[in-house]
Amino acid sequence: MGKGNIKVLITILICWLILANATRTKASINTQPMKLTDEASIENVMKSLTIDEKVQLVIGAGYPGPNGVAGSTRSIPRLGIPSIILSDGPAGVRIGGLFAGAPPRIATAFPIPSLLSATWDVKQMQKVAKTMGKEAREYGVDVLLAPGVNIQRDPLGGRNFEYYSEDPFLTGSMATEFIRTVQETGVGTSIKHYAANNQETNRTKINAVVSKRALREIYLPAFEMAVKQAKPWTVMSAYNAVNGVFATQNRTILTGILRDEWGFDGLVMSDWWAVKNPVAALEAGNDLIMPGDYRGPLPMPELGKELYTKSSAPSPELLKAAIQDGILSKEALDSSVRNLLKLIIKTPTFKGEYKNVDYQTKTTLSKKTAKKGARVNREVASEGMVLMKNEKKSLPFKGVKKIGVAGENAVVDLAQSKLGIIIGGGGSAEVNVDPKNVVSLVQGLKNADYAVVDSINGKKVIEGLSKNEAVNLAKNTDIGLVFIGRQSTEGADRPDMSMKPVEIQLIKDLSEAYHAEGKKLVVVLNIGAPIEVANWSDYADSILLAWQPGQEGGNAIADVLSGRVNPSGKLPVTFPVKYSDVPSYGNFPGDTVNNVVHYTEGIYVGYRYYDTKKINPAYPFGHGLSYTDFAYSNLKLSSAKYLLSKNEPLSISIEVTNIGPVSGKEVVQLYIHDQNSKLERPFKELKGFKKIFLKPGQTKKVTFAIDKRALSAFDDKLNKWIAEPGKFTVLIGSSSQDIKQEAEFMGVGKDVN
Repeated sequence: MGKGNIKVLITILICWLILANATRTKASINTQPMKLTDEASIENVMKSLTIDEKVQLVIGAGYPGPNGVAGSTRSIPRLGIPSIILSDGPAGVRIGGLFAGAPPRIATAFPIPSLLSATWDVKQMQKVAKTMGKEAREYGVDVLLAPGVNIQRDPLGGRNFEYYSEDPFLTGSMATEFIRTVQETGVGTSIKHYAANNQETNRTKINAVVSKRALREIYLPAFEMAVKQAKPWTVMSAYNAVNGVFATQNRTILTGILRDEWGFDGLVMSDWWAVKNPVAALEAGNDLIMPGDYRGPLPMPELGKELYTKSSAPSPELLKAAIQDGILSKEALDSSVRNLLKLIIKTPTFKGEYKNVDYQTKTTLSKKTAKKGARVNREVASEGMVLMKNEKKSLPFKGVKKIGVAGENAVVDLAQSKLGIIIGGGGSAEVNVDPKNVVSLVQGLKNADYAVVDSINGKKVIEGLSKNEAVNLAKNTDIGLVFIGRQSTEGADRPDMSMKPVEIQLIKDLSEAYHAEGKKLVVVLNIGAPIEVANWSDYADSILLAWQPGQEGGNAIADVLSGRVNPSGKLPVTFPVKYSDVPSYGNFPGDTVNNVVHYTEGIYVGYRYYDTKKINPAYPFGHGLSYTDFAYSNLKLSSAKYLLSKNEPLSISIEVTNIGPVSGKEVVQLYIHDQNSKLERPFKELKGFKKIFLKPGQTKKVTFAIDKRALSAFDDKLNKWIAEPGKFTVLIGSSSQDIKQEAEFMGVGKDVN
C-alpha cells in the first residue's frame, strides 16, 4: 500500500473516531436528565420527571414541615428540585409551637389585619409587609401564607380579625400592597381563602350558596384586584363549598375565573386538609394538595382525621392509579407540576440564598430585626386605632398624672402566664412571642410616665367593684380607664356580640364616680371584631378602639391616649346597634345540620345594607375621630360627562384643610351613587380613599381617578360587568355617613367591553 493510501486511511480513521466520540457524547447528553435551573429549563425537566415523581410533587411533604413550619413541598434531588418552605403569617411569621413538633420560633406579633386595614394607609401596610418579609427570610421561609382577604360578612365570624374589612375595595387595596411589598423582599405570598370562606362553623363541610352577582361584587373583587395588580405567587383554595362544589375542586372559580378571566399564572394550593377528592382537585386547577401526611407529636387535628380515614385520602399511589386508569388526565397533572416548578424557581431556597444559616437551631430573630419589628408594630398600631367617641375633647389626657385602671385585660402576670392584653387572634395567625416582650396597657402607661392605680385595698380591679371602691378610685386618680377585651380564633365563630353584665356595671359605676368628681372615664376596646356598644357608650366620655394591636400594644395605646400620636384610624367595618340589625342575621352560620348557608342578603353587606335600608348603626363604616378638625371644599370633576365607550379616567379633586389646633391625618373617602341604574344597587359604594397629613391651617388638594369599573355592576343575566348610562353622584367625606361634598356627572353613550 502506498504512502498516499495510508494517509487517506489514517485520515478516515481519525474522522471516524471523532464522529463516533461526538455521537457518544451527544447520546450521553440526551440521556442525562436536565436539571431545573430557570424557567427555560422547565419543559426539559418535565420530560425527565417520571409519573411517580410527578404525583409526589403535587402533594405536600407532610405536616408539620421542617423546623415546625406549616408545610413544605417534596424534593427531587436528581433533577435539582428542592423542597420549599411555607409558613403561616397573616400577623407575623408563625413557626413552631403547638402541633408543630418543634420549639416556638420567636417573631414579631404585628397588629391584626383588621387594625392594619383601619389605618386606611398603604404606607403603613408597606412598613409591616416589608418587616414581615425580612423576618420570614431570617427563618428560611419561601412563601408566607397570607394575606387573608375574605369579607367580614357577619360580626360573629371567628376569623374576622384575620381579614381586612366588610368592603371589597378597601380589602383589595390593602391586600395588594401587602402582597407587592412582601414579594419585593424575595418571599412569596399566598392570598387566601379562595373563596367565600366567611365563617368557621362547619367550615370544612359548609356549602355557601351565593348569587353570582354577590360573588362578583362582594366576595371576589379583593382577590381579583390583588391577582391583577400584585401578582401573588400562590392562591390558597378554601375549605368550604361554593354553590355546591367544594372550592378545592371548583373548576369555575379555580380555572374559569382565576386563570382564564383574571390571568393568574401562579400556583393554587389547598388549605390544609381541605381536599376531599384529590383527582377532582387537580382536574379543577388546584395544583398542590396540602399538607400531605400528618406526622406530628400530638394527635391529629380534627381537620385531618376525617380526611385521612377515607380511602380517597391524597396519596401518590392513588394519583398514579388514577392516571393509569384514565381518571386523572396527564395534562392536568403536568399543568400542576409545571406551576409548582414555576413557583420553586422564584424562591430564595432555589436561588441558594438560605444555604449559610442553620435554621434548625435558630429560635429567635437577630436583635436588629427584632428591634425594628417592635418599632414598626408600635408605629402602625397607633395609626390603626380608632377614636370612636370623644365627648368634650376628653382625650388626649390633659393634666393627668394618675390613672385609675380597671378591666381583666389591663395587666400582665407572667407568673400566671397571663399576658393580659390580647395582642392577636388564635389559630394559624397566632405568632409565637416572648411574654417579656409583650407590653400590657398598665406597662405602656407607666412607660409614658403616668402613675397607675389598678388595685383597691390590695386587690386587682378585674371586673366588678363596689360603689365605695369606685368612689375611692375616682377620688384618688385624675381619670378612669376601663379596658375591655375579647378573644377570637380560627376554628370557632364567636357566640355573640354582647357585653357581660358585670362589664356594663363596672363602666356605669366608674362613670358615676368619676363624673361626681368632675373627672372623665375612658373605655379602651381590646377586640378583634365589633361588639355591642350602644347599651353602655353613654357612660363613657371617650371610647378608643385599640383592636388586638400586637406585642407593643400597651405602648401604642399610651401614645394615642397621651396625645403623642393623634388618632387617625377609621372603621373598616360597621358597628351595629344590635346583632339583629346585621344583614346576615338569621343566616349565619346557616343550617349546620344540612351544612348549607344561604347568603340571602346578596350584595347588601355592611354599610351597603345599613345605608340603603336606612338603619342607623352605632358607628358607621369609615368612622373615626381626631384631636383636630378638618374642613372639605372645592370638589371638582375633570368633566361633567363620562364617555362609557372610551373608559378614560375621570379625575376628581377636593381640598381639605386642618382647621384645628394640632397636626393630624385625615382619611378622605370617595363613594359613588348611581341614580338611574336598572339593576338594584346599594345607595353608595367605596371607590377611593387617601390618607393625608396636615399641619394646623394647612390645605391640601386630594385627587382621585375613577374608571368605568367604579361605575359598574355585575349583571347576572348577561354574566358581565356593565356601566349603565345616567346620572352618578360623587360623595366625598370622612365616613360613609359623614359626607362633606357632593357633585354629579353623566355617564353617556354605550358601555362597550
